[in-house]
Amino acid sequence: MFLPKSLIKSLKHQENHLEKEFSLLCWNVAKLTLKRHYKEFLNTLIERYKLDVLLLQEVKKSLSHELELHDYSYVLSPNIQTQKHVFGVLSAFKSSCLGELSLLTKKRELRCATHKTTLLTHHKTIDGVSLLIVNLHAINFVHNSDFKNELREIYEAIKTHSGAMIVAGDFNTWNLKRVQYLGEFSDDLGLKKVEFESEKDIKKVFSNSLDHIFYRGLKVTFATVVDSKKISDHNPIIARFSTP
Repeated sequence: MFLPKSLIKSLKHQENHLEKEFSLLCWNVAKLTLKRHYKEFLNTLIERYKLDVLLLQEVKKSLSHELELHDYSYVLSPNIQTQKHVFGVLSAFKSSCLGELSLLTKKRELRCATHKTTLLTHHKTIDGVSLLIVNLHAINFVHNSDFKNELREIYEAIKTHSGAMIVAGDFNTWNLKRVQYLGEFSDDLGLKKVEFESEKDIKKVFSNSLDHIFYRGLKVTFATVVDSKKISDHNPIIARFSTP
C-alpha cells in the first residue's frame, strides 16, 4: 500500500448551484463500489429519494477506469492506494464545487495500518447560501485521546467558515468517551444532529450509533434510515435540507 498522491476529481456541473431544497445520502459502502449489487441498490436510492448529494465512505475506485457514478460530479479523497485501486471518502453532487480540501489523520490505525481521511467541499445554493460539506471517516483503533485530537484538527480547518455547514460520515463513535468528544466538537461548531424517527437500522457498537449527519444554517425537512439488506455492514442515512 502507498500513501495516496492526490485528490481525484470529475467536475462537470460547475455552472449549477444546489437547489433551495436538496437531499443528501451518507453511507459507508465497505469497498463495494465496483460490485453490481451495490450499483443496482444505489440506483434505486437515487431514483426513490431524488438524491442531490452523496457522501460515501470506504469507496473503492480502479486507477485505470472512471468511476460509474451516474450524472454526478465528484471528489474522491483517498487514504489508501495500491497498484490498481484507491480507497477513501467520496462526495458527489450535481452542482458546482467551489473548492475542496483533503485532510489525512496524523495518526495511523493500529501499528502498520493506514490514515483515515476527511474531505471538505464548498458549494453555493441557488439563493446564495454558502455551504461547507464535510465528509469523514473517523479514525478507529487508537486511543480516545487520539480520536479527540483528530476531531480538533478538523475543527481547526473548518471553524472560520461562517455559513451553512453539514458534517457527516462514519464517526466510529463506539464508546461513550468518543460520543462525548463528538458532542463537544459539534457544540463548538454550533451544529445540530439530524434526528431519525427510528435508529434501529443505523449501525451500532455497544449500543452507540456510528453514522451521523450534523448541520447548521439549514432546516431538516425529512430524514430516514434505509435497510440495505446487508449489502454493506452499514446502512444509508438520508436527510433532506432546505435553506432558510
